[in-house]
Amino acid sequence: MKKTVHILTIIAAVVVLQSLTTGRACAQLPLLRPTAEIAADKVIDEAMRYLGTPYRWGGKTPKGFDCAGFTRFIYGKFGVELAPSAAPQYRAGTKIKDAEIKRGDLVFYGGRGSSKSIGHVGIVTSVDANGFKFIHSATSTGITISSSNEPYYKKRYVGACRVIDKVVEGLPENSVQLPQNQTVPAYRQNRFLKY
Repeated sequence: MKKTVHILTIIAAVVVLQSLTTGRACAQLPLLRPTAEIAADKVIDEAMRYLGTPYRWGGKTPKGFDCAGFTRFIYGKFGVELAPSAAPQYRAGTKIKDAEIKRGDLVFYGGRGSSKSIGHVGIVTSVDANGFKFIHSATSTGITISSSNEPYYKKRYVGACRVIDKVVEGLPENSVQLPQNQTVPAYRQNRFLKY
């Protein structure tokens, strides 16, 4: 009798697992609305694909990016149209205080000659008690990740704005689920990685 019960339990488990993997069970799940955190994950995942891409003045394609060309390209993939230069991108978003900075926000820096006029932009990849890290196109290294605490960026920091809400509006319901055969990117598998 116990053997029959175990076999029936295994068969039931296999049927449930099969229905989950083939998507039949998904029709019964409630629709899930995307959040800003999910939108930020998607934007950062896309941006990380271009790490190491060379800097190119005026560049706006994967052959080479300047800073604003990169942020415009990434956000454009999610239906958000940003200006081709950093200063208008700053004006396009909702201004946020430094204490409110979150992943996916745009951060802006002064140009070489003046710390007041905006000349550089990046996308925040992580925030902690010590500041934030951001992905951007640097003239010397191309697409890279830098820290807000690096002296070069710390003294040139101007402010931040948020456009991630526009990404949320454009994401379909249930976009929180990974497509079949897609895995979580390696840099997000370990929450202790400092990106």
